[in-house]
Amino acid sequence: MIDLTEKTLGVKRVFEGRALIIDVADIELPNGRRSIREIVRHRGAAVIIGERPDGKFVLVYQYRRSIEETILELVAGCLEEGEPIEDCARREMEEESGYQVTLIEKFAEIVPCPGYSEERLHLFYAKISQEPGEQNPDFDENLVTVVMSADEIYEAIDSGRMIDAKSIAAWLLWCRKRDA
Repeated sequence: MIDLTEKTLGVKRVFEGRALIIDVADIELPNGRRSIREIVRHRGAAVIIGERPDGKFVLVYQYRRSIEETILELVAGCLEEGEPIEDCARREMEEESGYQVTLIEKFAEIVPCPGYSEERLHLFYAKISQEPGEQNPDFDENLVTVVMSADEIYEAIDSGRMIDAKSIAAWLLWCRKRDA
């Protein structure tokens, strides 16, 4: 592998919020030139493909203020401070959908926006209960669960009804691993 490591000369924190931090780093490139990098600090998240015993999958519709749209997504959520990744995946599935996790396995990890964010998404496949219990979303979440077949998910991707990159990437990676 080629070493293109950039040397950090200094970092200035410009924003610290509830979900993310933004730092501006003064860096030196391998060729000696200097530049800056704006970096979004994010504690990471779990993305879960939840499959019921009948072979159908549980997804959510959620309004996303940044793009001012309600979009179709896999269940996902941020890691809490010090929380094990698998615990986060179980918690998010149960909170957002009401479905109980009976088996869970991590199958991949992706970095969705490495040009400006350190965020890592941990991708999980979960077997879940046939029927949901009560949802318990975060106080600021507004979402609706939906049950879909694999064909319906593919159709949502193909038609552009599913535009969420993490959901598309997770689904396609899982399908490739499942079919391998």
